[in-house]
This record gives sequence, structure tokens and C-alpha cells, in this order.
Amino acid sequence: MTLDATAAPDSLQVPIEEIVAVGLEYKASDIHFKANQPPIFRIDGQLIMFPGLPAFSADNLTAALVGLLNSRQRKLLEENLELDTALSFSGKARVRVNIYTDLDSLGCAMRIIPLRVPTLDELRLPPIIDKLTRLRSGLVLVCGVTGAGKSTTLASMVAEINRREAVHIYTIEDPIEYVHKPIRSVITQREVGDSTKSFSSAVRSALRADPNILLIGEMRDPETMLSALKAAETGLLVLSTLHTPSATKTIQRILGIFDPKEQETVKMQLAYALRAVICQQLLPLAEGGRKAFHEIMVNTSTIQETILFGEFDKLQEYIKNGEYDGMCTMDESIYKAYCDGLIDSTIAKEYALNKDEMERALRGAILS
Repeated sequence: MTLDATAAPDSLQVPIEEIVAVGLEYKASDIHFKANQPPIFRIDGQLIMFPGLPAFSADNLTAALVGLLNSRQRKLLEENLELDTALSFSGKARVRVNIYTDLDSLGCAMRIIPLRVPTLDELRLPPIIDKLTRLRSGLVLVCGVTGAGKSTTLASMVAEINRREAVHIYTIEDPIEYVHKPIRSVITQREVGDSTKSFSSAVRSALRADPNILLIGEMRDPETMLSALKAAETGLLVLSTLHTPSATKTIQRILGIFDPKEQETVKMQLAYALRAVICQQLLPLAEGGRKAFHEIMVNTSTIQETILFGEFDKLQEYIKNGEYDGMCTMDESIYKAYCDGLIDSTIAKEYALNKDEMERALRGAILS
């Protein structure tokens, strides 16, 4: 596939930068570009097409997208027929970009990343998350499906540490989303495919770079997971993500990546290195907008023993009973949001992990 950035513009074509500005104005999380369709915005989780924005022809969409890329990015797109990267628009916003080949044209999804990292308070995150930023070592995982706000939560945790402490924060991301400016900390940000070849090689290099905090954008393979556990064991605070909906499934997911003969060793490493698992979902609020709600598991001695002995069916019950240590289940968070009037019963049932149990709880609340 040969890419051309010199197609003649449509008579009504709006520059992509202006479309991103519209997305910012309306607080869109994503923008979709498809040939012969107007741009489509995701706002509060819903896809919305604004009347009045013109469609790009296939040639002009290709020209507009390729025109955003440097020569290395163009070469990667030509070779792979797809590209994941991040771009900045004139100090207005940074976007995470996925460009792909769609029939005979290019298509694109852009995730809008505000230039300013929101604070923990602005995100209305539970107080335990601030406590976790004060740890000196161990592994903290932020989990959830794609689009659940994991990167924003991690970025706000890093920003909090940066404002408060003189430490070396070392991040490995694919791509870099939030750009952190040093305040009290030394900040090193590396991007897979640009400044390093892989997560695992960058983690190995990081251990020789005198970091205090290590952020790994995603633990995708056994080698990266083992490197993260080793870093946590050797005295670093390691922050990372997994695409898992609950704390129990997070533990099972980590162990399931390894061969059965390795699992016992990894289980022991995980039991001693893990500090907390934060799972989150973004729920639409009754007042408009979205907010993250959480399941939080803190690795107390009881949780540690449960992991060591592989008694994963007990984890949910221990999390339910762990309020004193800052723990809560996802469904407890959702039910409390319903009782506080933040969400309605339809949303509570839709996002509950145990829908039957939530249905019974909601009936009780309504009847009472």
C-alpha cells in the first residue's frame, strides 16, 4: 500500500485539528474517522454524529491522516497496514491514534487525552488510591476493559507523586499518552516502538536507571510480568495495567499466562510483591457525564495467604469484609452509587458483575 499525503482537499473539508477541537469542546473521549462519513464522536460512552461536519472522501481522509505522520510512522503504516501512535495538536490536546486499512481507504480512531493531568480529587477517586501512591515498593495494578480510564487513573497517581516527592519516575508506554512535566521528580518516559523495542527490554533497562517508581503501560507477556514482579521485589513501586474486570480474575489471569510448572513460583512472587488491585468501570451518571467506580483489593495477610494457597473463590468474600483496609467489591461500589442517587437502577443492573445479586439488592432498596 502506497500512501499519498497530497490529494486535493474537499471543498468543505475541515482540518482534523479543528475536529479535535470540537471533540475537546464537547468533552468527547474518542473521534472516529471513516471514508465518506462525517466524523463520529463518543461522548459519555455514546456515539454521536454532529450535523454540519462534512464527510471526508477516501482519498482526502488518507491524505489528512498521512499528513499527520512523520516518515517513520508512514513507513510502519505502509508495512503493517495499521499504526498505533500518539500525536499532539498545537498545545490543545494529545491524541492516541489507531489508523487502520478499511477496504480501499484508511480509517482512524482517536482517543483524546487532555494536556493537563487531572488530580485524584478531580477524578473523585477513593482515598485508598492516594495511600497507594505513598508506598515505597510493591506492585499496584489498575485493571478494567478498554476505555475504562485506566491510563487516566495511573497518570493522576504519577502526577500526585511528582507534585509531592523528589523521586525518579520511569514510565514505559505504548504509546505515551499523558506527558508529565517534572515538578519535584525526575521523569523518564519511553515509548515502545519509538525509544525502546519492547516492554520487557525496557523494564530490564529501567532497573539500571536508578528509578523509584516504574510504570509499565501494560503487562502483555510472561517476560514482562516476571520483570515487573522482580522490580517490585527489589524495592521499586511498580504500577501497571491488565484488561480484567475483577480482582479475582486479575490474579487468575496473571497465573494463567504461565505454564502450570511455573505457576507455583509465580504465585509465591505475586503473593509477596502485590500491594493492591484496582479494577474500574466508567458509568454514566444521572446528572450527565461519567465517573469511575471501583473494586479494590488490598493485599492484607489474609489475602496473601489466599493467593499462596490458591483459594481464589474466597477472595470476593474477603474483599467484601475488608472495608477497614479500604477494600470494596465492584457491585458494592455500584450499589452505593445507586443509593446516593448518582446512577439509576438500569445502569446499576447493566454494569453489575453479579447481575442477579444486584437485581435482588435493588428490589430490596426500592421496596424499603
